[in-house]
Amino acid sequence: MNDLTEIKRLWEEVPPGSQEHLAGARTALLEAARTPAQGKPTVRVPRLRRYGLRIGIAGGLAAAMAAGVTVVQVGLGDSQGSDGIAGLLAAPPANAQQLLKVAAHAAAAEPDLRPGPGQYIHTETRVMNYWSFGSAGAHISRTEERWVPADGAKQWLTREQTTKAEPVPGVPMPSQRPIPGVTMETEDSLYESSCAAGSKDAITEAQMSDWPTDVAFLRKQVQAKAAKYTAVPEKLREWEAVGTLLRSTVFRPGLTAALYQITAEIPGITLVPDAVDAAGRRGIAVALENDGVRSELIFDKQTYHYLGEREVATKDKTTTVPAPPPISDKEFDDLKRQMVAKGTDPAEATKTLESLRKKKQPATIFKPRGAVIGSSAVVKVDLTDALPPLSTKVSRMKIPC
Repeated sequence: MNDLTEIKRLWEEVPPGSQEHLAGARTALLEAARTPAQGKPTVRVPRLRRYGLRIGIAGGLAAAMAAGVTVVQVGLGDSQGSDGIAGLLAAPPANAQQLLKVAAHAAAAEPDLRPGPGQYIHTETRVMNYWSFGSAGAHISRTEERWVPADGAKQWLTREQTTKAEPVPGVPMPSQRPIPGVTMETEDSLYESSCAAGSKDAITEAQMSDWPTDVAFLRKQVQAKAAKYTAVPEKLREWEAVGTLLRSTVFRPGLTAALYQITAEIPGITLVPDAVDAAGRRGIAVALENDGVRSELIFDKQTYHYLGEREVATKDKTTTVPAPPPISDKEFDDLKRQMVAKGTDPAEATKTLESLRKKKQPATIFKPRGAVIGSSAVVKVDLTDALPPLSTKVSRMKIPC
């Protein structure tokens, strides 16, 4: 994965900005970076609820980890009962509000992780996305891991590995092999924030460790974050903001319990009796639908612990994505200089950027009714004292504050 691809994958996990906030040249670059130089356009269908919110990054295949691990959540097997939680309801939840209430009870009963000085919060996640290749498509699954310094002052690492490509019901698989843009290599990305230590612009896990579990306090955090999502439909802004905070606070179940209470107040949420996360675990979900897409938060059917997320198309929909304009010579030179400064081989940078000089064709995205557009599954959250050894393929990036 080169720098341009990583930039695109990084920022597509963040709610998109308004036109006045996006520079045209950068937008063109980020859109074009995902399109192969030859053949039909390849488009990774974006998700409304994005995994890896605060930092907007993701990592993958497990490697040798440093000592000092305290596991909070692990589970890829079938659901098992939980003392005191299953008995809260004599029958399955009748509506979304009731499910969130019992999920809040379950979360409140779990211990929080309290990272010490210098420690990293490590999460392991399974992710599946629908990738569109012209009229064809495929479900691309990968394993993602990330190591985030609790104090925000160190570098953080993401690791990912694509594990499989599977057919999407009702959509032909792409004929080209290997599938464009899909690699089975383990890929590391090492990030550093430009925010000064303690900056109010960067909410670190250390700050969240001290947040009160007060619903009123967290409601203000949700509202403040939702107000920034100006490019997101208004009915989805608080839903997006809650999801963002949930993904950043998986190490603190006490906070997620309060966030579930806030989620229960969002108008239009519904109950989905059966949902499957990216690890194949069946659960029950709270959902919000908009413009033919149902976005779900999935919980274990017996313990009511959080499992992951899913987005499902609720109607057939074909979307044409306009082709970005080719980059100029000046943009070419500026981008090459930036890539080389970050360690990219000059020849590789030239090869990558040459494709962005060419005129592109519009990309067509077809999402059949019932297709899973994206899903995730949190399978582990723990603390480590150090980053693991890096893989042989590493990209480095500094993230603007």
